[in-house]
Amino acid sequence: MDSPSSLENGEGGRLIAPQEACNRIADVVQEAIRKMEMVADEKMRMFKKARLSLDACERELEDKAKEVAELKLERQKKKLQIEELERIVRLKQAEADMFQLKANEAKREAERLQRISLAKSDKSEEEYASSYLKLRLSEAEAEKQYLFEKIKLQESSRASHGSSAGDPSQVLMYSKIHDLLHGYNTPSKTESQPNERHGFRTNP
Repeated sequence: MDSPSSLENGEGGRLIAPQEACNRIADVVQEAIRKMEMVADEKMRMFKKARLSLDACERELEDKAKEVAELKLERQKKKLQIEELERIVRLKQAEADMFQLKANEAKREAERLQRISLAKSDKSEEEYASSYLKLRLSEAEAEKQYLFEKIKLQESSRASHGSSAGDPSQVLMYSKIHDLLHGYNTPSKTESQPNERHGFRTNP
């Protein structure tokens, strides 16, 4: 900017007209204003750029905050799921313990029933053996009675025909049969057991 002395003196020390001085001052002022506007535009561009950067940072911060919130929510869900799984595991374990207890009780009950069944089976076998012995004794008694009647009939038949002094071997055989039949009146313990060796059978 030109000093007042230069404006008064002009170039070469001459005086300039006021109008020219004003024009020069105006030019200087306009140049200063133009430079100031350029600086202001640059500052505005820098401000806008900074603003855009700030907005971008704020948006990124918001996104990060959302991500953090989502992660916290997901973590909470996972925690609830883990707690639910742990609760289910405890419940299943309690059910398993209960079923194991029932299984042990059922096993003890089955063993008790098996012992009862074996005892009843032994009793049934004893009853069957007793019934079998009674049946065999009845058969033997019937066989004895039948042979007695047969011998009596044969003896009476021989007596009626006068043949009491018949064949000695036949008389001896009848005597042995008679003694054998008398032996059935006092059966021994060995004879009272179920035995298939007896040759006697009830006649139809």
